[in-house]
Amino acid sequence: MTEHGDRGISIGGNANVSGQVAAGDSVTQNQQINAAGTAREAAEAFARVERLLDDHGADVPELGRARRDLADVQEEAESEDPDPERMEGALERLGRRVGGVAVLADAVRQLGAAVGVGG
Repeated sequence: MTEHGDRGISIGGNANVSGQVAAGDSVTQNQQINAAGTAREAAEAFARVERLLDDHGADVPELGRARRDLADVQEEAESEDPDPERMEGALERLGRRVGGVAVLADAVRQLGAAVGVGG
């Protein structure tokens, strides 16, 4: 023991430790997590929204505009320098346009998570 007491970490056995571990006085840890999903997750999310627009298009009053909003998000997400503000604006518009169809609204929310925009 030190003068500050026992503040160590002991890991034994067949332990599998993943993530941050710290001990001691005045410990500070910072972790950055990329909120965007993988490219595959984003592609699947885009495909799902497109498929649902096909399936529920009759229930979306501004279907053409919704498709343009989706295309804007996809174009920006696939660009070399994606602009999160532009994607967020298009996703917000798309979400409003499909808000009357719960399954579409949920798919748009999931798309936002996959591209790292929105909550």
